[in-house]
Amino acid sequence: MGLSFLSGKSPFDEAEEKLEAGETVNGRPKLPTAPVMGWQDGVFLLVIIGLIIGGYQYYKHAKASSAETFARCDALYVAAETDVASLPAAEACYDSTWDLGFVSDSLEVLRQERLGTIADKRNAVKDLLEDAKDALATGDTAKAVEIVTGYKGAMLLNNDDQEFWNEIAKLQK
Repeated sequence: MGLSFLSGKSPFDEAEEKLEAGETVNGRPKLPTAPVMGWQDGVFLLVIIGLIIGGYQYYKHAKASSAETFARCDALYVAAETDVASLPAAEACYDSTWDLGFVSDSLEVLRQERLGTIADKRNAVKDLLEDAKDALATGDTAKAVEIVTGYKGAMLLNNDDQEFWNEIAKLQK
């Protein structure tokens, strides 16, 4: 299907037909008097322009929304460097960025790096818990308590592991 702004006929074709029919003005072909574009063509152009402008506005909104979300996640992550208890909130924030409409390459890399770091910290806490369990299995409660109290919390563990972690911490008293 061809796109035509000329209603299927070129003004030059029309002039050529009139010249063949003998219509001339002072020996020159009479120029066509029909409009170059019909009203349908004008509406079509307005719709295309509206789509382009609307798409650009959506892009700007999605980009600003994405930047705002990543700034909030970054603030949570930076706060987690001093207060480990806010790591789960930072992780949840970065997980929510998967649904954003626009994520630049640099933000994508940042998200993956931060989520990877949080996962590494979770695995380190799991390893500490396993070390504490091994110490308890060998009867060395003091070592288990030392392992558990040496880290600032088990907020990255699931609920059962957190309860066990807290039970070991209570043995100190």
